[in-house]
Parts: sequence; structure tokens; C-alpha cells
Amino acid sequence: MNSFVLSVDHLISNFTRPVVVWQVVVLLLALWAWFWVSRRLGLEGRSWPLTRRYPLLSQLRPLTNELLLFGFLILASRLLDWQTGVAGLAFFMTRFYGLCLLSRVFVVLMRQALPLPIVTQFDVRVLRPALVLFGVAALMAQVTDLNALINAPMLRFGSDSFLVSDLLLLLIGAYVLVAGTALPAWGLAWLARKLLGFSEQAYRATALLLRYLFVGIGLVLILAMVGVNTTVLAAISGGLSVGLGFGLKEVFSNFLSGLWLLLEGAVRPGDVLLLESTPGQDPEPCEVIELGMRATTLWRDRDNVELLVPNQMFFTQSMVTYSGRLDRLRRGQVLITAHYRHAPDQVIALLEETAATISRVLQDPAPKGLLLRYDASGLTYGIRYWIDDPMTGISVASELGTSLWHAMKERGIEIALPQRVLHTDARTQI
Repeated sequence: MNSFVLSVDHLISNFTRPVVVWQVVVLLLALWAWFWVSRRLGLEGRSWPLTRRYPLLSQLRPLTNELLLFGFLILASRLLDWQTGVAGLAFFMTRFYGLCLLSRVFVVLMRQALPLPIVTQFDVRVLRPALVLFGVAALMAQVTDLNALINAPMLRFGSDSFLVSDLLLLLIGAYVLVAGTALPAWGLAWLARKLLGFSEQAYRATALLLRYLFVGIGLVLILAMVGVNTTVLAAISGGLSVGLGFGLKEVFSNFLSGLWLLLEGAVRPGDVLLLESTPGQDPEPCEVIELGMRATTLWRDRDNVELLVPNQMFFTQSMVTYSGRLDRLRRGQVLITAHYRHAPDQVIALLEETAATISRVLQDPAPKGLLLRYDASGLTYGIRYWIDDPMTGISVASELGTSLWHAMKERGIEIALPQRVLHTDARTQI
């Protein structure tokens, strides 16, 4: 532990040397000059002469200010080297920024050939952290002995020591397992889909299984590299598995249910489910956003919230789904009761005519008016129609009901009201 503290103290003292501080000041002045010049020039807002012929140049336009900063850093480094002869840190910062600028160009080129979500995930989770890690390590190597620092012991356990390199291996390895295993897993699943003809559901399930497999193998390898005895770890895991099995049985049940849903394809992203949120009320339409291994994420339009539904619920409860496998058509119905004095043909024609004026009601299949039953107060009719977005079923029914009220009022068709006839016997009156 003492050697680690001494290494850190030596690193801090190297950063506070006058020659290092002077280079940092010059680089900050170059940064301030670049900011002032870039505000005056406004390069990002200007039009380039060849952008129409070469559309790629328009994608590189946001990098013009970064390219100008790279030029200012080169100029500052050259001036430092000419005046003092010591500009190692300045040249390093300039080269590192040039590497970052080159990575931005690489990302722009990737966006032209690959889907944007994949490129964004690679940029945010892999490329940028790798650049930061490389930059920090290279900067520390410029001012101190990097090998001595990472091999400094932090803790001692008898004859064994826990080094800084072990801590870095655990942190970096954990990040790589979480963020870096997704792309290889999806890539191998995509290759298996092309070679073996996997379906979309089998493709997603294979990708998730491969990712968990990579995480498990990587975790064992990292622990072995750090020095953890894998035999002892396996024995402890075996002892804990029985107790954890009872405590985490719901988690494993949801995990297996999610895997089965992916393989079967009964529920897929984009499907609309009728979820019964409150007992006694009509089910509400919810759209499937993401099908995970533990829970499924649903979006409810009524209050714009995301619901996490355990995967096990799909096997213990019955649900109505509007699958995107064929279409998303949904049939709706509005009931209305008219007085007996109005002819059924007249009322049915009015219902169909009014439903045809609603823009969100499909004309094919056409709306259909029906006489459903004879009630005590009047004749009950139903207008059945089709919509192509199940999430808008409630709002379309409300719009159609409002239009029917106005149409019946204009045509003089009376909406039947409940009627009760009260008979009284004069002999019982007091």
C-alpha cells in the first residue's frame, strides 16, 4: 500500500513541474484562440462548394471546427518546441486529439454503410471509452513509469498482493463484459441466421444466449487472471446455488419464460396487447417496446408510461394480442339505442354514413351497421368498423360517438331513454 501511495505522489509531483504547467498554459491559450476564431468564422454554418456533388462532405461539415482546433494545437506545439525545446506533453496532446478527430471521421463513414443505432452503440460504448482509456494510459506514461504504477501493490493477503493492475483488470473487464459482448453476440447470431436460416425469434434468442455465454466465460477468465482460485469459487457457488435457487426462483422463471417467448415468437416488439391494469375495467391497449430476458417493456398511450411486465405473466394469464405478423387491424364497435318510431333502415344508413366520414376509420372493410336487439326503451344498433392502429381504439370510438350524436340530432332521430311506467292503486293510498 505504501508503494502505491508513493507512486501516486510521484505522479502528482510530475504533473506539477514548471515545464509541464507551462505547456498546459500554452495549450489553454491555443484553445481560447481557437474558440474566438471559430466564433468569428462560423465554419459549420457555411456552405461548401462541392457538397452537392459529394454528399459525404456535408456529413463532415460539423468537423470543420475540430479540424481548426487541431491546426491551433499543432501551431502551439511547434512554437513551444521552437522557444523552449521542451514540448513533449504538447505534442502528445496534439497527436491524441488528431487520433480522436480521425475516429470521428471513421464514425461518419460507418454511418453511411451501417444502421445508425449500431454505429451509435459502437461509438458510445466501445470507441469513446477505448480512446479515453488509451489517452489516460499514454499521458501517464509521458510523465511517470507506468509499469511501476500499475504493478504497485494496493492490499496484501499474507504472501499474496492485490495490485493496481488487478483492480484495472476487474474494472475494465467488467465494462467490456457488459458493453463489449453485445456486438460480437449479435454478429455471430446474424452469421448463424444467414447460414442456418434462423427465424427472427431464434435470431434474437441466439444473440442473447451468446451474450450471456460470453459474460460467463469472460468472468471466469478475469477471476483466474486476477488470481482467484476457480476451484474454491466453484465449490462456494455450488453451495450457494441451492439457497439462491429458492430465493431467486421467480427470476429464473421469468428468464426461462423470456427465452421461450423469444423462441416461440408469440409476443414481439411492435405488437399491441390488451392489458388489464385494474380489475373490473376494460383492458387497455399497450404496445410492446422491448422483449427482455426478465421482463417485457410495454408502452401505454393513455398516460405515456412504460410498464415492466414479468415474462411469467404471459404464461399464467390470457392476453389479447394484435400481432404484427399479418396486420394490425382492429375492429371497434359503438352501440346506440334509437326510439321505436324510427325505421331500422334509416338508422342503419345513418350509422354507416357517419362512420365513413371519420378519417381514421378504414373504408375497406367498410363500416357495417347492425340491428342487435329489441330493448324495453328502444332498438339497440351497433356500428362496427375497422382501424389500422389498435392504440387509437378509444379515441376513434369517442370521435365516432360524438359525430353520431350530432348526425342523429340533425336528422331528427331520437335517442331512446329508459322508460318506467308506475301504476298506483287508489285503494292503497292513504
